[in-house]
Amino acid sequence: MVVRAPGGGYGDMLRPPTTPTPVRVTVLAFALLALLFALATVHRLLGTSGSLGAVAFFAVMATACALVAVSLATRRRWAPYPAYALAGLLAAASLGLFGAITLVGLGLLAWVVVALNTHVARDWFRGRARLR
Repeated sequence: MVVRAPGGGYGDMLRPPTTPTPVRVTVLAFALLALLFALATVHRLLGTSGSLGAVAFFAVMATACALVAVSLATRRRWAPYPAYALAGLLAAASLGLFGAITLVGLGLLAWVVVALNTHVARDWFRGRARLR
């Protein structure tokens, strides 16, 4: 559904509904993770003792986080599923470390599950909007 823009001028033109706040925060979280993994990739490449396996892992994780962020931002119907999978993978990977990183991984998984299952987010991904 589309809504009319407020005000005059181009107010008669139609525009798509705005992104719900839980989806925006989730996109921001995955974009931040993509940036952190990209920085880790560059750090491992420039380091003299870095292994190619670590470089490849960080590069794949940076790409996966960026793809999830872009798919969520562009409102793909299938976008929540890779977000669930990647958040679950990060949470499972953090379990062996026991500490602050475990809390971050489990917190990310909990946030993604709750945020993308809100009524507003589900309607937004389906392309439906509630009439007010």
